[in-house]
Amino acid sequence: MALDSDRQQPIYIDADRVEMDEAKGLNTYTGAVVVVQGTMQINSDTLVIHTENRKPIRYVANGKPARYKQQPKPDEGDVVATSRQMEYVIGEKKLYLRGDAHITRQGDVFQGDQLVYDTVRDLVTGSGGEGGRIRMIIQPQRGAEKAAP
Repeated sequence: MALDSDRQQPIYIDADRVEMDEAKGLNTYTGAVVVVQGTMQINSDTLVIHTENRKPIRYVANGKPARYKQQPKPDEGDVVATSRQMEYVIGEKKLYLRGDAHITRQGDVFQGDQLVYDTVRDLVTGSGGEGGRIRMIIQPQRGAEKAAP
């Protein structure tokens, strides 16, 4: 989901408070949390980083809303996602959005109660929740102009 160079960058985390429980493998950040690694940025009210052997395996951010943005490729604009809860599972390379979920990518918008962004396959799937629906806004392809008569 990231520029290759992002993975090689340090992770910066700012928050009002942190609780690090090495025994449980949980690092909990609260209060105006900001995470930056290369082009990736997460803003949330709380962030819990789940670790194994001191290495992150899963990030869970909660907010009103929590916000994620990152540039996937050098020649593309940012992917921006918001939801009440977002979870990024590192091994799966998937971003799970729950609760009033939105993803904007190259002008296209995906909205639903729950969305999943598969960063390897560049695939968005989702559901509208109880009786809800998914809404997508797809922009016309650039260069697909009508031919002159």
